[in-house]
Amino acid sequence: MGHGNSNKLYVTHAEHSGMFGQHTASSAGHRAKQEAPHPGSRTPFDCCALTFQPFENPVLARNPDGTGLVFDLVNIIPWLKQHNNTNPVTQEPLAPSDLIPLHYARKPSGEIHDPISFKPFSEHSHIVAIATTGNVFLAESIKGGRDLVSDVRFKKEDVVTLQNPHGLPPASVSSKPVAQQAKPDEKQPAKAVAASTAAAPVKTAVQKVKAPQPWNASPYSTGMPGASLTSTSVDPTTASSKLLWDEEELMFEDFANPPKGKGKEKDVGRRRAYVRLVTSLGGSLNLELYCEKAPKTCYNFLMLAKQGKYNNVLFHRLVPGFMIQTGDPTGTGAGGESYWGTPFRDEYDMRNAAKHDSRGTLAMANKGANTNGSQFYITFKATPHLDKKHTVFGHLVGGEEVLDALEALPVKPGTERPAKPVRITEVVIYQDPFEEYKTRQEKKRAKQAAAQDPSAKANAEKKTEDDINWFGVKVGSDKSGNGGLGTGGVGKYLNLNGATKRPAEEPPVRVGATVDEDSKKKRRIGFGNFDAW
Repeated sequence: MGHGNSNKLYVTHAEHSGMFGQHTASSAGHRAKQEAPHPGSRTPFDCCALTFQPFENPVLARNPDGTGLVFDLVNIIPWLKQHNNTNPVTQEPLAPSDLIPLHYARKPSGEIHDPISFKPFSEHSHIVAIATTGNVFLAESIKGGRDLVSDVRFKKEDVVTLQNPHGLPPASVSSKPVAQQAKPDEKQPAKAVAASTAAAPVKTAVQKVKAPQPWNASPYSTGMPGASLTSTSVDPTTASSKLLWDEEELMFEDFANPPKGKGKEKDVGRRRAYVRLVTSLGGSLNLELYCEKAPKTCYNFLMLAKQGKYNNVLFHRLVPGFMIQTGDPTGTGAGGESYWGTPFRDEYDMRNAAKHDSRGTLAMANKGANTNGSQFYITFKATPHLDKKHTVFGHLVGGEEVLDALEALPVKPGTERPAKPVRITEVVIYQDPFEEYKTRQEKKRAKQAAAQDPSAKANAEKKTEDDINWFGVKVGSDKSGNGGLGTGGVGKYLNLNGATKRPAEEPPVRVGATVDEDSKKKRRIGFGNFDAW
């Protein structure tokens, strides 16, 4: 349809899959949408935040960040009495006197709507409340600083956000007190106080002009200036801000794309992790993780191991001749979270993805597409039917006899649980390429920051003044014991001051003459060193 280099009159597979654009129906766009929070995870706008049931007597509990929670009065009062005036959601102190009665506008059918525009509320509405009157509006209906229902003026601090599903800038502001500026010391002289006060705004202005850009800033803008210009519900924004890339996603992309160059593609060992699973059987399983083939999965495994999530974890599922599964802290097979606390995407569709092609394959267990957590399994044989369903991120490189012992364990009749409980006592990490990558990046960014720092450049220029001659010796420095010889490089063999002369040749020793021991020691055979030149 004209995308890219194609002039065909239909949408090709490459166009649909995202090569020339990201269609939401394609696999790439669908995978990106699945990691966003689902709208159903929020409390419905017409329900109590404590019981999740439709309210009849709604009251508002304000939060310090300008948002609020809606409770039913008949439910929140007993809770506060029983739990010592504690907010059930934020666990912050909440007194009954802090509750604000809310007034919703309803149609004869009972549907809640905006009292100004008569638009019905939905899960996509930006809903706010006025704390002074308790009236509830859509964010687009509060203009001019006056409640149009009660005809009462209000301040911006009185606007409380009840629902903001699209993450737009809130119409409310934080009620946290702004930190007061430090008062000058009374004992400090008045002149010094005046000087510091006068110098402060100048310093701030310089800092604003020379503020460094974050290293992960993208070439794209957040779009807030344009959104505030075309939308009345967005607070005015004049300064442009860059969209920031996710640091971890940048790291995963670098691992998935190996460096180009002679011999760099073959250096796979530096881009892989090596760990040991110590079991309660008395042996260990040595594993090699494919960080270049499944970077996010390997990073999740290593981070959970560092946090101790796999310590004392049961092997809860055993199928002889197939696989053994573990990684669930609850030991039931239904628990376990990822390092980020939410399920993450599969990586079996990446370039050069590993397969279930041998015994000892290490892969992630899941409940469907993009539902990876902390559970993993090790196969007892090649299982090609699991390809494109589970992400393979490593294989067994040592401890074959321990894997045989695990396969030989008896199973409880009618179940897939081992009759004898076997646990992972600890996980030992021998090589973590992600940690080495972070260290290299920190050094690289520190070097770039030092090169861009004007004060560092000025200090470097001061050090390279004309106090060093062309021999590499600082003028006026202390003379060494060799008559001012240089201490390194070519200057070691140069006489800078001319104080030392070439030693005279020793007189020939006559036959039969007596030679003392000192002269024997001073006499040298061969060239020797060149310190006296």
